[in-house]
Amino acid sequence: MAWSGARVALSLGLVAVVASSCGGSSPAVAPSATEAPPAAAAPCVVRLHGKGEKGAPTTTRADGVRVASPPGNAEGWKGLQWRYDTDAAYAAAVAIVAADVTAQRCDAVVLHGFSNGGAFAAKVYCRGESFGGLLRGVVVDDPVPDAGVRPCAPAAGVKVALYWTGALTEAVAGWSCAEKDWTCEGGTTIGIDAYAAALGTPVQRSAETTHRRNDAATELSAWLA
Repeated sequence: MAWSGARVALSLGLVAVVASSCGGSSPAVAPSATEAPPAAAAPCVVRLHGKGEKGAPTTTRADGVRVASPPGNAEGWKGLQWRYDTDAAYAAAVAIVAADVTAQRCDAVVLHGFSNGGAFAAKVYCRGESFGGLLRGVVVDDPVPDAGVRPCAPAAGVKVALYWTGALTEAVAGWSCAEKDWTCEGGTTIGIDAYAAALGTPVQRSAETTHRRNDAATELSAWLA
C-alpha cells in the first residue's frame, strides 16, 4: 500500500481518537513498506476487512484495477476493526477510507466490505457518502446485519449489492451482539431480510458457504468497467 507520511499520521491519529473514545487503547498499526505514489489515476476496489483482521498492501489486478485494503479504526480481536456506531467513530472510519482513495489516486471506487467491514460499508452507502462523486457502488458481503442501515438514503447513482453465506446463523432479529463480542450498531442484529429491505436490494447467495469474503462478486469488475 502506498503510505505517505501524511497518510500514516492521519490514519494513526484517527485510530487513536476512536479507540480512546471507545474505551480501548490505540492499536499499533504498522504500515507496509514505503512505495512510490501511483503514477497515474486508476479505478479502485477498496476492501474493508472484518473484525480481527488488518489492512494490507495495495495490489493491481490484471485489468488495471487497484485493490486497496486500508486498516480499521480501532482494536478488535487481536487485530483491527471498523467502529462506526457513534458519529465520531463513523466520521473517523470514513476519513481513513477517504485518505486511502486519495493516496491511491482512485478515479472510480467500489467498496467491498466483508463482515464487520460489510456492516460499515452498508452504513457508508445508507448515509449517502460518495467520496467526492467517485463511489460507483458498495458490495456488502456477509455483514453483521445491524441497525446501521436505518434510515437509508444513498447518494444518487451509487449501487449496492448484498451477499450472504448463511453461516452467521446467530444473526436473527433481536440477537444480542454482545454474546459473541460482535460489533454492531444498536446492540442487536435485525436479521438479513430486514437488512436487505432497508438497503433496498435482494439478498444474493455468496459463492462461499462459510463466513469468508466473496471475491467472486461480479460487481467488483462490472461496476468499474
